Amino acid sequence: MKNSLRKVILAVIMVTAPLVASEYAFQTDSLFAIEGGGSNIGVEHTGGVYDETSIANIGLKIGAQTESYRVFLSARYYDADNLSTLNTYGGEVQYLFNFSEPVNFYLGANAGVANVKIAIPGDPSESASEMYYGADAGFNIHATELIDVEIGARYLALQEDVVSTSGATVDGIVTVYASVIIKWKMD
Repeated sequence: MKNSLRKVILAVIMVTAPLVASEYAFQTDSLFAIEGGGSNIGVEHTGGVYDETSIANIGLKIGAQTESYRVFLSARYYDADNLSTLNTYGGEVQYLFNFSEPVNFYLGANAGVANVKIAIPGDPSESASEMYYGADAGFNIHATELIDVEIGARYLALQEDVVSTSGATVDGIVTVYASVIIKWKMD
């Protein structure tokens, strides 16, 4: 797990290094976002029975943006039915493809920690904190000079499968989401 975290940190440093180099002059916006979405979580039960659950999620993101990059720190709460708790805390690095004035496309990588507690009726609950990593992609629409609307998809793969005492396994999360992003310049 430590090696994977080191690889993610190294990748983030390599991608963001040009942003902090002193020879580059760039405009930076500060960002605050509220996100809502729907997620599919696959849970495999003992005996090979696979159950896919659709759940809602809400999150907060803070970050910064240049002309071509965005970086966010994020926290998300998932309203999980067959899981008593699912929260994620992490970060995203995104590259912006500026193909038109009102819209840009982004591709990114994400990593962090997922707190999962599996509670199946009749079985003792099992909780775990696991590292996750994944990717995201979507469109960023510039509604006004100060507000962007983001529509995207995200995949999170847990570093280790979270297994309950009953044998239920959670290994990944697919999310479709929309965010309202407030931008401002800081001196």
